[in-house]
Amino acid sequence: MRRYCEHCEYPLKTCICAHINTVSTALDIVIIQHEKEALHAKNTARLVSLCIPSTRIILANDEASMKSFSEQCVPRHSVLVYPNEGSKPIENVDPHTRSEVKTLILIDGSWKQAFGLVKKNPWLSDLQALHFASAPPSNYAIRHTTLNNALSTLEATAYALQCLENIDVIGLYKAQSALQDMWQGPTSHRRQL
Repeated sequence: MRRYCEHCEYPLKTCICAHINTVSTALDIVIIQHEKEALHAKNTARLVSLCIPSTRIILANDEASMKSFSEQCVPRHSVLVYPNEGSKPIENVDPHTRSEVKTLILIDGSWKQAFGLVKKNPWLSDLQALHFASAPPSNYAIRHTTLNNALSTLEATAYALQCLENIDVIGLYKAQSALQDMWQGPTSHRRQL
Protein backbone atom coordinates (compact mmCIF):
# COMPACT_ATOMS: atom_id res chain seq x y z
CA MET A 1 0.00 0.00 0.00
CA ARG A 2 1.30 3.44 -0.94
CA ARG A 3 2.32 5.63 2.00
CA TYR A 4 1.43 9.33 2.04
CA CYS A 5 2.95 12.34 3.76
CA GLU A 6 0.75 13.44 6.64
CA HIS A 7 1.36 17.12 5.90
CA CYS A 8 1.28 17.62 2.12
CA GLU A 9 -0.79 14.46 1.51
CA TYR A 10 1.26 13.45 -1.52
CA PRO A 11 2.88 10.01 -1.72
CA LEU A 12 6.09 9.88 0.33
CA LYS A 13 8.08 9.35 -2.88
CA THR A 14 6.80 12.68 -4.19
CA CYS A 15 6.50 14.62 -0.91
CA ILE A 16 6.94 18.33 -1.60
CA CYS A 17 7.08 19.63 1.98
CA ALA A 18 10.68 20.77 1.54
CA HIS A 19 9.53 23.04 -1.29
CA ILE A 20 6.65 24.75 0.52
CA ASN A 21 7.15 28.38 1.49
CA THR A 22 4.45 30.40 3.22
CA VAL A 23 2.96 33.29 1.28
CA SER A 24 1.48 36.06 3.43
CA THR A 25 -1.70 37.76 2.29
CA ALA A 26 -4.25 39.95 4.02
CA LEU A 27 -7.01 38.43 1.88
CA ASP A 28 -9.15 35.45 2.75
CA ILE A 29 -8.69 32.94 -0.06
CA VAL A 30 -11.67 30.68 -0.74
CA ILE A 31 -11.49 28.03 -3.44
CA ILE A 32 -14.75 26.43 -4.48
CA GLN A 33 -13.66 23.06 -5.80
CA HIS A 34 -15.64 20.86 -8.15
CA GLU A 35 -15.94 17.41 -6.62
CA LYS A 36 -14.25 15.75 -9.61
CA GLU A 37 -11.29 18.14 -9.35
CA ALA A 38 -10.80 17.13 -5.72
CA LEU A 39 -10.00 13.60 -6.91
CA HIS A 40 -7.13 14.69 -9.18
CA ALA A 41 -3.72 14.22 -7.58
CA LYS A 42 -2.42 17.01 -9.81
CA ASN A 43 -4.89 19.68 -8.70
CA THR A 44 -3.14 22.81 -7.47
CA ALA A 45 -5.73 23.97 -4.93
CA ARG A 46 -3.98 21.79 -2.35
CA LEU A 47 -0.70 23.57 -3.13
CA VAL A 48 -2.37 26.93 -2.53
CA SER A 49 -3.58 25.76 0.88
CA LEU A 50 -0.10 24.49 1.77
CA CYS A 51 1.49 27.86 0.92
CA ILE A 52 -1.38 29.95 2.33
CA PRO A 53 -2.60 27.87 5.30
CA SER A 54 -5.65 30.07 5.90
CA THR A 55 -7.06 29.09 2.48
CA ARG A 56 -10.50 27.51 2.63
CA ILE A 57 -11.32 24.84 0.08
CA ILE A 58 -15.06 24.18 -0.14
CA LEU A 59 -16.31 21.23 -2.13
CA ALA A 60 -19.05 22.46 -4.42
CA ASN A 61 -21.21 19.41 -3.72
CA ASP A 62 -21.06 20.05 0.05
CA GLU A 63 -24.41 21.82 0.19
CA ALA A 64 -24.16 22.77 3.87
CA SER A 65 -20.73 24.38 3.46
CA MET A 66 -21.77 26.17 0.27
CA LYS A 67 -24.92 27.50 1.95
CA SER A 68 -22.95 28.63 4.99
CA PHE A 69 -20.35 30.38 2.85
CA SER A 70 -23.01 32.08 0.71
CA GLU A 71 -24.61 33.45 3.88
CA GLN A 72 -21.27 34.70 5.26
CA CYS A 73 -20.09 36.15 1.97
CA VAL A 74 -20.33 39.96 1.91
CA PRO A 75 -20.65 41.09 -1.74
CA ARG A 76 -19.08 44.46 -1.05
CA HIS A 77 -15.90 42.84 0.25
CA SER A 78 -15.74 39.74 -1.96
CA VAL A 79 -14.57 39.25 -5.52
CA LEU A 80 -14.94 36.22 -7.75
CA VAL A 81 -12.22 35.45 -10.26
CA TYR A 82 -14.42 34.39 -13.15
CA PRO A 83 -14.79 35.83 -16.64
CA ASN A 84 -18.36 36.75 -17.50
CA GLU A 85 -20.21 39.55 -19.31
CA GLY A 86 -20.04 41.86 -16.30
CA SER A 87 -16.52 41.04 -15.13
CA LYS A 88 -13.81 43.69 -15.05
CA PRO A 89 -10.10 43.28 -15.74
CA ILE A 90 -8.30 42.61 -12.47
CA GLU A 91 -5.38 44.68 -13.77
CA ASN A 92 -7.63 47.80 -13.80
CA VAL A 93 -9.11 47.57 -10.31
CA ASP A 94 -8.75 50.97 -8.69
CA PRO A 95 -6.97 51.42 -5.33
CA HIS A 96 -10.21 52.17 -3.45
CA THR A 97 -11.86 48.96 -4.66
CA ARG A 98 -8.70 46.97 -3.91
CA SER A 99 -8.75 48.29 -0.34
CA GLU A 100 -12.35 47.10 0.09
CA VAL A 101 -11.65 43.52 -1.02
CA LYS A 102 -11.35 41.11 1.89
CA THR A 103 -12.22 37.78 0.25
CA LEU A 104 -10.86 36.39 -3.01
CA ILE A 105 -12.94 33.53 -4.44
CA LEU A 106 -11.70 31.15 -7.13
CA ILE A 107 -13.30 28.13 -8.76
CA ASP A 108 -11.21 24.99 -9.12
CA GLY A 109 -12.32 22.88 -12.06
CA SER A 110 -12.47 22.80 -15.84
CA TRP A 111 -14.12 25.71 -17.65
CA LYS A 112 -17.23 23.58 -18.15
CA GLN A 113 -17.31 22.62 -14.46
CA ALA A 114 -16.81 26.26 -13.39
CA PHE A 115 -19.64 27.41 -15.66
CA GLY A 116 -21.92 24.77 -14.15
CA LEU A 117 -21.00 25.77 -10.59
CA VAL A 118 -21.78 29.45 -11.22
CA LYS A 119 -25.12 28.54 -12.82
CA LYS A 120 -25.99 26.21 -9.92
CA ASN A 121 -25.09 28.90 -7.34
CA PRO A 122 -26.69 32.14 -8.57
CA TRP A 123 -25.44 34.05 -5.51
CA LEU A 124 -21.96 33.89 -7.10
CA SER A 125 -23.29 36.05 -9.94
CA ASP A 126 -24.15 38.75 -7.40
CA LEU A 127 -20.47 39.18 -6.56
CA GLN A 128 -18.11 41.50 -8.36
CA ALA A 129 -16.40 39.33 -10.97
CA LEU A 130 -12.86 39.90 -12.20
CA HIS A 131 -11.08 38.43 -15.20
CA PHE A 132 -7.49 38.47 -16.40
CA ALA A 133 -6.76 40.73 -19.36
CA SER A 134 -3.01 40.13 -19.49
CA ALA A 135 -2.08 37.17 -17.32
CA PRO A 136 1.23 35.47 -18.02
CA PRO A 137 1.13 32.16 -19.90
CA SER A 138 0.73 29.01 -17.85
CA ASN A 139 3.78 27.01 -16.84
CA TYR A 140 1.70 24.09 -15.63
CA ALA A 141 2.61 21.19 -17.88
CA ILE A 142 1.27 18.10 -16.13
CA ARG A 143 -2.41 18.77 -16.93
CA HIS A 144 -3.76 18.88 -20.46
CA THR A 145 -5.96 21.66 -21.78
CA THR A 146 -6.97 22.80 -25.22
CA LEU A 147 -7.22 26.43 -24.10
CA ASN A 148 -4.22 28.67 -24.68
CA ASN A 149 -5.05 31.11 -21.87
CA ALA A 150 -5.93 28.58 -19.15
CA LEU A 151 -4.10 28.88 -15.83
CA SER A 152 -3.91 26.41 -13.00
CA THR A 153 -5.81 27.41 -9.87
CA LEU A 154 -2.47 28.13 -8.22
CA GLU A 155 -1.38 30.39 -11.09
CA ALA A 156 -4.73 32.19 -11.04
CA THR A 157 -4.43 32.74 -7.28
CA ALA A 158 -0.86 34.00 -7.60
CA TYR A 159 -1.70 36.42 -10.41
CA ALA A 160 -4.79 37.73 -8.60
CA LEU A 161 -2.74 38.36 -5.43
CA GLN A 162 -0.05 40.15 -7.44
CA CYS A 163 -2.69 42.41 -9.01
CA LEU A 164 -4.71 43.10 -5.87
CA GLU A 165 -1.97 43.24 -3.23
CA ASN A 166 1.30 43.48 -5.14
CA ILE A 167 2.84 40.84 -2.87
CA ASP A 168 5.62 38.32 -3.42
CA VAL A 169 4.00 35.09 -4.62
CA ILE A 170 7.15 33.24 -5.67
CA GLY A 171 6.44 30.61 -3.00
CA LEU A 172 3.31 29.56 -4.89
CA TYR A 173 5.17 29.19 -8.17
CA LYS A 174 7.98 27.24 -6.48
CA ALA A 175 5.46 24.78 -5.04
CA GLN A 176 3.92 24.20 -8.46
CA SER A 177 7.37 23.71 -10.01
CA ALA A 178 8.26 21.21 -7.28
CA LEU A 179 5.06 19.26 -7.90
CA GLN A 180 5.88 19.07 -11.60
CA ASP A 181 9.50 18.08 -10.96
CA MET A 182 8.45 15.32 -8.54
CA TRP A 183 5.59 14.06 -10.72
CA GLN A 184 6.20 10.51 -11.82
CA GLY A 185 3.58 10.21 -14.54
CA PRO A 186 4.44 9.33 -18.14
CA THR A 187 6.16 11.98 -20.26
CA SER A 188 3.31 11.69 -22.74
CA HIS A 189 0.98 13.17 -20.09
CA ARG A 190 2.93 16.43 -20.08
CA ARG A 191 1.90 19.18 -22.43
CA GLN A 192 4.45 21.18 -24.37
CA LEU A 193 4.90 24.74 -23.12
